[in-house]
Amino acid sequence: MIVLYTMDAERDDEKFNPFPGLKPFSQDESKLFFGRKTERREVISKLLKNRHVSVIGAAGTGKTSLIYGGVVEDIKDQIINGPDWTVISFRPGNNPFGNLAVALTKCFLEWGDQKANSNQILSELTNNFPDLWGLIKKYFNSARNVLFVIDQIEDLFRFQSSDNSTSTKFIEFLVTEVNKGGPDLFFVMTMRSEYLGDCSHHWELARLVNNSNYLIPEPGFENWKEVIEEPVKYSCAEITPDLVELLLNDIRNVNFKLSVFQHVMMRTWKGWKESGVNRPINITDYNSAGTIKKSVSVHADEIYEGLTVREKEICVVMFKAITRKGSDNKGIRHPSDVKTIKSIADCSEIELRQVVQKFSDSSCSFVSFQENTWQYENSTVDIQNECVIQSWDLLKEWIDSEAVSMQIYLRLSEASALYQLGKTGLFKTTDLQSALKWRNQNHPVLSWAVQYNPAFERAMVYLRTSEKAYEEEEENKAKLEKNKKRRTWFTSRILAFAILIAFGLTAYAYIQKLNAEKKAKHAETARMLLMKQKAKSDSTAVIAFDQKSVSDSIAKAAVNISREVESQKMLSDNQKELAEKSALQERYQKNVAIEKSKDSERLRMLSIAKLMSLKSLQLTGQKDLQALLASQAYLFNKRNTGIENDPDIYAGLYNADMVFGGINFKSFKGYNGQIKGIAFVPGKREFFTIGSEGKVLKWDLDKKDQTLQVVYSGPDIIEVLAVSPDESWLACGSSNASIRMIPLKGNAMGYEMTGHKGRIKSLIYSYDGKYLYSAALDGKVLKWDIAARTSVDVSTGLMEITSLDISSNGNYLAGLSNDGNVMVWNPEQSSGNFKIETTGKKIKVVRFNPANNLLALGDANGNVEIWDIKRHEKLSEIKAHDSQINDIRFNQQLNQMATAGNDKKIKLFNIKNPADLSDPPVVLADNDEFVLVMQFSPDGQMIISGEAGGTNNLIGRATNADYLAKDICSRVSRNMTQEEWSVNVAKDIPLEKTCQLQDLNIKMEQVSSSRK
Repeated sequence: MIVLYTMDAERDDEKFNPFPGLKPFSQDESKLFFGRKTERREVISKLLKNRHVSVIGAAGTGKTSLIYGGVVEDIKDQIINGPDWTVISFRPGNNPFGNLAVALTKCFLEWGDQKANSNQILSELTNNFPDLWGLIKKYFNSARNVLFVIDQIEDLFRFQSSDNSTSTKFIEFLVTEVNKGGPDLFFVMTMRSEYLGDCSHHWELARLVNNSNYLIPEPGFENWKEVIEEPVKYSCAEITPDLVELLLNDIRNVNFKLSVFQHVMMRTWKGWKESGVNRPINITDYNSAGTIKKSVSVHADEIYEGLTVREKEICVVMFKAITRKGSDNKGIRHPSDVKTIKSIADCSEIELRQVVQKFSDSSCSFVSFQENTWQYENSTVDIQNECVIQSWDLLKEWIDSEAVSMQIYLRLSEASALYQLGKTGLFKTTDLQSALKWRNQNHPVLSWAVQYNPAFERAMVYLRTSEKAYEEEEENKAKLEKNKKRRTWFTSRILAFAILIAFGLTAYAYIQKLNAEKKAKHAETARMLLMKQKAKSDSTAVIAFDQKSVSDSIAKAAVNISREVESQKMLSDNQKELAEKSALQERYQKNVAIEKSKDSERLRMLSIAKLMSLKSLQLTGQKDLQALLASQAYLFNKRNTGIENDPDIYAGLYNADMVFGGINFKSFKGYNGQIKGIAFVPGKREFFTIGSEGKVLKWDLDKKDQTLQVVYSGPDIIEVLAVSPDESWLACGSSNASIRMIPLKGNAMGYEMTGHKGRIKSLIYSYDGKYLYSAALDGKVLKWDIAARTSVDVSTGLMEITSLDISSNGNYLAGLSNDGNVMVWNPEQSSGNFKIETTGKKIKVVRFNPANNLLALGDANGNVEIWDIKRHEKLSEIKAHDSQINDIRFNQQLNQMATAGNDKKIKLFNIKNPADLSDPPVVLADNDEFVLVMQFSPDGQMIISGEAGGTNNLIGRATNADYLAKDICSRVSRNMTQEEWSVNVAKDIPLEKTCQLQDLNIKMEQVSSSRK
């Protein structure tokens, strides 16, 4: 009666639903489990007869529901006047012994043994206590039957590690315990039928399954009617006959019948209940739920669309990680641990947990989460049921996308390995465009790539090298095409000019011919008259006339021959000119081919250099070899005109420097807490810092003993500081809204300037040192005349400015408000002010580049923009960090821009062309805390960074690979051997000495790094 009362109470609950959805039936829901009476009896019969039974069936056939919803309750009812039954259930997961220990501990605590400890039980299971029944009796000595339900035993095959040792050990343990046949110990195992083949690899387990197993049949027509109608009747509701008939027809046409049916009925019941109408459940409710074909997809889409943008990104990564495309081109389950998913999604544990909870909630149960008691990051996320993969259209797209990404990455990895060996070339055209599109769209990371191939760095270096080669080749083609067009244009103009001249000469010749013919006619007329008059002339004259005619004919023939000779000579000259042009073109093409060959070899050497540098990071414990690889990589990069301050080359040299003690790495000891400001003395390697303790400290980059020097320690907390250009004054903005001036030279007395009503946030000297600009939380910007010690308000009046920077010529101020808006104005003029459009962005940092008055902005999402102030135009934008930008600084000496963010990274960008920030930056990622502030030394060789806390919170590092490379050879004791060269460089590249013999310095004592 008590149970019936409880269920009746549930039936009146608005949240009560007689259909569990995708999750299996629990013991508490046994009264709602219908349609499996015969199967329940047969499983119990085999269990009682053999003390164990393996329940086998395809995915979605209700194995777990049959055990928990039917067998467990029935077996208690069948054994009358016998001992009580205790059910201990667990899933092996990726930690079978640990999960068994947790299940046992929970049971022992329920029995009343409050000393039960899962760590102790795990130790006894794996080391000291091979007898499971003996272990149970140790904690509870009373007559009772114990039923172990091992759900989804296929986890032993799905989660097994590469060495398979844990799974094998647990299988041996399980088989031993079952075969012992303890009098009160029973075992039920559920397993998906597609994993029977895996059982055959463990003959003891296969024999156990063969001895007692039960294959779940598909429900018959009457069973299905019972499954549909009885839960509704039990819940005091009604369902229309036409809906029952429609459901019976639809069930025949889907896979995963039971699980999908339970899900659509759960949704149908929920929609019917929410309608509030007192009527039977009908086809309209069923169609609103999406029907049996679409209910899962519709429900999953609803949950996905309800996520935030960030949660959607994590959701896509999670589902791609826990699914794969199988050999039959269909999606399959691929459980992944929390650590892997977090790393790929670059999210926190809380963010991932929120997404998992939304998809594992009892109202949907799309995802299962198996928590690891000992280590949360090893907890497993898995698809609850294959029907989610087969039914959710959006997930199918993600699986296809992941499969394509995997194929492209594997092809890229294979090509990079062959390229390193000199057996293939770089990617071209189609392959390259496909790989670049994949990289730019998917932004692959190491944690994702290692799932398929660990050589991620090598593959990315190969892709970048291919991209660079392709761009240079396209540039050369463009130049050749341009030259060809220029030559064609020139030739066509010459030919046109020649044709024009020929046409003119032809016309002139034709006119001359007409004149000659006219003259010839007149001459002939005159001659005829003369002949008539002289008809009677003597024969001598006639003979003379005839001789003259013959002479004229000979003269004309000579002229024609001369013209033909001249024509032949011109033709010969033209042919000679064409031959010379052809030879010149051939030599040009040959030179181009030679240059392309040289360029291809150059690119290969640059790729090898990057790989050597990256490899040097992995050779832990081999100091000399690490340093030699990094140094040789640097030489190859320099020799082959690689990227200046290439990040891969820098990383290798930086690591080598740290291995030998880090002489280019300076950790300034003696101050704990947050570093809030850094200011260098102009032209010197000395600087001041302020921190959360309020003191002003002075440091020297070149002193070996970095003992701190206290410049100021007063009652006020110093928030910001600035050093005058002539090094004579240190301006300090204090927490009490005043500016404290501290003399650095001579016998001048310090003094205080007041004018703000809020905490000082910015202090900036003009470049001539005559003026000091200040901004505070009161929103005002004041311009201080240092000599007169007076101030004027130069605020725009359009925006409350809380921090600012000044351009090098002093013509512009850039101000930032608390709400992240930016204003640029000329403090001496009322015109020319403009507000930078930052819609949807919250700017956190503004900084002028002193070299060219360009302005950099850093926002809360990690983006950096560079603006041309005079033209009011954005030149470039880049995603610099994964989280908020805290500071931006410029290095005039090396054309660098440094950015620092909440992701604990500093990045050094090459900004020779501010409109193009495509060169990969140097990344300094070994910071303990967030980097809040930083400054370049005046000579540009060091960058000093201050962190949010900790003991190593003030650090100096070299800004360029050139500085790191200078000292390498003075610290190693040898060069590479031929074998090391062949393995780490290439067999076809001749061995060379990385360091000259006189530079080698044999060391007998290791120098430890100054930073732990």
